[in-house]
Amino acid sequence: MKTLPLNKKNSIRNMTFKGYGIELRPVTRADLFVLRQWRNSPRISQMMVDNSYITSRQQQLWYQKIKERFDQAHWVVWCEGVRAGYVTIKGKGPLEHQKQLTGGMYSGNLQNKHKLLVQNKHKLLGYAMQIMMLDIVFGHLSVSKFRGPVQKKNAGVRKLLKQLGFREEGFKGDFVWTSIVPTDFKTSRIKFERYFPDTRCELIG
Repeated sequence: MKTLPLNKKNSIRNMTFKGYGIELRPVTRADLFVLRQWRNSPRISQMMVDNSYITSRQQQLWYQKIKERFDQAHWVVWCEGVRAGYVTIKGKGPLEHQKQLTGGMYSGNLQNKHKLLVQNKHKLLGYAMQIMMLDIVFGHLSVSKFRGPVQKKNAGVRKLLKQLGFREEGFKGDFVWTSIVPTDFKTSRIKFERYFPDTRCELIG
């Protein structure tokens, strides 16, 4: 495992990663309008722990807060030059010093012309996003366990996570908590590598 130095410039939350046909770029102010549209859409908001409506002011305040936090990273997923989703990881302290992290992701609501472009690039966007997130967690950080909540009724995501090596730990309200360790991810990832032209999570900036 690679442990990154703890300073604002080199923090993993400010880094861009490329692989599996997508890029993960740190959230910028220019992304906020699209992120808020996605987050407030019924398809996405109904799957969130907090499904309240996000105002423009709340989104701006959220952005100001995350810029100063070393215990979180927030990325916009890009595919073929189009914003395609969102990924986040969180810890109880600086990400570079954590043994366990939580996180989540969602694909965005793309316009029809962009949706076809992205889907034609590769039809496994959800898998690519999840694999990239886990490559960062296990390959670029010293994490021994990763956890995340999924709505009980979200059968598609629960199936995807099981295929990638996640195990369901237990239920809390409408959510099931899942977890994965590096050895299980390494074993499961091999099954999906043949579907992607580039199977390495590369730090590019």
